[in-house]
Amino acid sequence: MKGILTSDTKMVRRFLKKHHFSVSSSKDRYITYKSTELTELVVMTGAAGQRAYGGARMLGGMSEVTFIASVGTAAALVKTVRIGSVMLCERLRKLEGDMALWSPSSVGELKIAKLEPMEMLFRHIDESERKLFTGSMVTAPHIATNSNMRAWLGRRLGVDAMDQDASYIALACSEMSIPFAIIRGITSQESSNFSLSRYRAGSSTRSAKSKRVITPVGIFDYIKFRLGVRTASTRMDQVLTRINALSLHE
Repeated sequence: MKGILTSDTKMVRRFLKKHHFSVSSSKDRYITYKSTELTELVVMTGAAGQRAYGGARMLGGMSEVTFIASVGTAAALVKTVRIGSVMLCERLRKLEGDMALWSPSSVGELKIAKLEPMEMLFRHIDESERKLFTGSMVTAPHIATNSNMRAWLGRRLGVDAMDQDASYIALACSEMSIPFAIIRGITSQESSNFSLSRYRAGSSTRSAKSKRVITPVGIFDYIKFRLGVRTASTRMDQVLTRINALSLHE
């Protein structure tokens, strides 16, 4: 059986509903789902940030789980990575410490085993490798929301995207000697200064005189973000559905 560990429920909400998954168990805010349709999959949510480590340990501790696919969102660091696309991570790095002190010297490299069946699955779904592709990523305590910072990170670190939890899954799975894959939906492009948390905070702030919504980012960036989530979620569904019958020994 394959385990799907998600750090962002938005990426699997469509998938869970479409394939009739229902709650199987719940513990410490980790919720497990199973389906009578895709019987070779078990899905666990609630594994964002550092909680991804505990989620991976819990999922990998199930005797029937022999593979873990980590599913979540990431922000692009280079112009060639398009919003709405889905990336299979083939190279993973980790940034630590305060954002102001980030530099190439504060980056560590984490080992990811090459999984040819997963790469072939991506190419089978999208031969052009534009919507689904393999690439590199860095995990950091915070997502850089400034476009200049993103471009700098992509250039100096030589990676395509960044997230906040992939390194924790890699560490846990390596400790358990269980094969894993890191799959991320790209929901923010390199040139964007968008932050969903900032948008929500700003949209609730109104001027007493004008009653005008005060937002720190444009509505255009928010619309692109929402469309990116929807598009990436649809493509993620294509991948996860096929993982059910995927043989990792081919």
